[in-house]
This record gives sequence, C-alpha cells and structure tokens, in this order.
Amino acid sequence: MLLPFRLCPNRFGHRLPLSVYNCGLHEQTHQYRPEGYPALQCFINFGGYGTFHFHGIQDFQDFQGGQERPFPPGHALLLPAGAPHEYAPALGQSWQLGFIGIRGDSAESLIQSCSLPLFSILPLAASSMNELQEKLKGIWDKSDMDAEDAEERLSVELYSFLLALSRAALRHSGTLAPGTYSSAQRALKTAALYMKQHYSEDVQIANIAHAVGYSVQHFQRIFREAYGMNPHAYLQRLRMQHAATWLENSPDIGIQEIASRLGMEASYFIRMFRKQYGLTPGKFRKAYGHRLHEPV
Repeated sequence: MLLPFRLCPNRFGHRLPLSVYNCGLHEQTHQYRPEGYPALQCFINFGGYGTFHFHGIQDFQDFQGGQERPFPPGHALLLPAGAPHEYAPALGQSWQLGFIGIRGDSAESLIQSCSLPLFSILPLAASSMNELQEKLKGIWDKSDMDAEDAEERLSVELYSFLLALSRAALRHSGTLAPGTYSSAQRALKTAALYMKQHYSEDVQIANIAHAVGYSVQHFQRIFREAYGMNPHAYLQRLRMQHAATWLENSPDIGIQEIASRLGMEASYFIRMFRKQYGLTPGKFRKAYGHRLHEPV
C-alpha cells in the first residue's frame, strides 16, 4: 500500500492543539533539509533500510558523539520542527517510509505525554505494524475532505494514531519501565559509538557488552531489536562503509591496503564487500569512483 505525498492545509483557519500538516507512504529518496522542516515529523519504516543524519544536534543524549543513525524496518522516529537533518535509503535498497507532519500548540507536549520521545529511533511491536499502516491510510483518506469540521475530525484521527504508536512502542519494550528503556538505549548508543571509533581494530563484542553493563546474550538481543542487525553485522557494515568511501574518493589506495586498514585478509574483505554492495571492490570503484558517497 503506497500513499502519495499529500499536503493538508487548514482551509478554515481553525486553531487546534493537534493538526495534520502532511502525510504519505511511498518509496523514499534522498532528502536534505539543512533548515529542518516546518512541522514536527513522525516517520515509520514499513520496509527496507535507510539512514538519518542529524546536523548540529547537541542537546539530546541519543546523539551526543555522533549524529548518524540507521533506521531499520519496524521502527519510528519523531523530529521537532526546524531540526536540520537528511535521510536516504541504503545503497540499492527500496525504502518504504510512512510520514505525518504534525502541527499545533500542544503537539510536542501531547507526543511526549504519550511516551514518544523526540530524536529516538523507536522499535515497534511487529504485531502493530498493520494497525499503524491502516491508521495512516485513514488519515490520508480523510485529509482530502472538504467539510467544515474536517480539521477537527482529522485531529481526532491523528491523536488515535499517536496512541497506537505509543502502544506499539510499549508492547515492544515489554515490561521495561520508561527509565529503564532509556538507559538501555543510552548503553546502545555508547556501544555503537565505540564501534565507530574502533572499527579498524580487533573489536570483541563480548568486551563491548560488558563495558556497557550487559551480558553478551542480552546485549545481542537488544542491539538487534534497536538496529535491525546483530552487533557483528553492524561493525562489518561500518567497515564496508569506510571501504566504499576510500574506493570512491581515493584511487591511489589499493584493495590490499584497504583490507589491511580494516584489519581483514584481502579475500575475506572482497567477499564481505560484495555481500554488502553486490559488487567486488574493483567493480565498485569503476562504477562509483570520484562520486559523492551517499549514506547507507
């Protein structure tokens, strides 16, 4: 089910605490918004992989030390109006992104009262995805109404959607209290940052798990839930991203040297790179050399 972008102007000038600015669900392409967006945005990934980049975000603990986040399927993200950002699908991926632009004097307070934090990649219960898609479609359908009370009715639909989103996030987190869940997320950000800083070293997942205060088994589970992949796959993806950047922008660096920089045997590196990008490093360099590397 795809829903083309639809802008929802306030035809009758009603001032509401919560209102819909725009909505849709379609194949997402790269978007760069250095000035942010005029409305608070709610994104839900219904399929495929993408990456969000946040520019100049300093006041939110989720992004201190790094403003790049993978956005896997079955996750949601809420961004306030005016927050500089960009996002793009992973290389070669089809990315089905649902979105609602939200306005209103009480929009942020209502969202936060629903236990939906801003700037957090929120994993959602798989059993809730169909319900959320149907509620999004309901908003999209009703956003084209021309009745005088259309904005009020759409506001009610939007509030129902936010409650469903909150339930989906809480169902996924099980019995964890909000504070505990936030603590787990902070630990995961610390672990991800460590991997970004030490991707070229012989990083042991067990050491990272213990450093952030979890058993290996529990760390593996919550990392996969948050990022859509296990820690080892995330680390390999970071390494392949760096390799792709070198292949594109540094023609003087050979395949063997790139493998060495990543702490890999050349044959293993070539195999892992092909698995990630569908091309050998040599063919990738011929196809994309000297082109701007987009986030994956």
